[in-house]
Formats: sequence, structure tokens, C-alpha cells
Amino acid sequence: MDKALQDALNLLLESERAGVLALEDLISEVEQEELRVFLRGSRDEEARNVREIETLIRSAGGTPSERTGPFAAKVAALPTVRERLNLMSRGQEWVARKTEDALALAPGTGPIHDFLAAMANHHRAEVEWGRAEVIRLMNA
Repeated sequence: MDKALQDALNLLLESERAGVLALEDLISEVEQEELRVFLRGSRDEEARNVREIETLIRSAGGTPSERTGPFAAKVAALPTVRERLNLMSRGQEWVARKTEDALALAPGTGPIHDFLAAMANHHRAEVEWGRAEVIRLMNA
């Protein structure tokens, strides 16, 4: 596996792990059930991404990182749920950009390309839907 691609995939892997942790904490703090359901779905998707990225790296002959990124701690350090949700949204945007960067390094076809393309699209869609949903539910 190309080192630049492995590094990009490991960055995504570490970031998705941090996202899972940040979402776990948020779920326990949010009062609105609808928002908890949304956050659980996001957490589950990020956990699937972790498993899939690990598999893709191994299948291509690389070594998955065992680290977790610093994002969860940054989210937890914020004083309000609203601020944490806003940072989560910005984090989704960051992951979408980093996924697109990794996609540019990936082979033009195959499992890595297909996964990264789907992951980028999903994160972009989740950013938009999530913003609207968080605004609606936090103002309810």
C-alpha cells in the first residue's frame, strides 16, 4: 500500500474512532429523544467506518493505526451541548474534506475508492441534514 494513502486512511480511522467516543458522550447528555436517535445513527455509522477502514488497510497490505484522534477530547471540553453539537458538525465537514483528499490518493477503482467515495458523500449529506435537524430539535 502506498504510504501516503495509508497515512490518509489512518488519519480517517483515528478520526472516526474519536467521533464514536464524542457521540457516545453526547448521546448521554442530550435530552431530546429524536436527537439521541440521530446521534446513535451517526455513532453506528462511524463505528462501521472504523471497521471498514481497518479491513481496507489490512487488505491492501497496510497496518491500521491503533490510535484515536484528539477530537473527542476537544468536543468534551466545550461547556454546552449546543457548542459540542456545532463542533461535531464542523468535524463532519473536516472528515468529508479529508476523505476527499484520501480519495484523490486511492486507485481509480476498487474497494478503497468505492468506500471513500461513499464515505465522502455520506459525510457531506450528514452535515447538511444534521445541521437542520440539530437546529430544529434544539429549538423545540
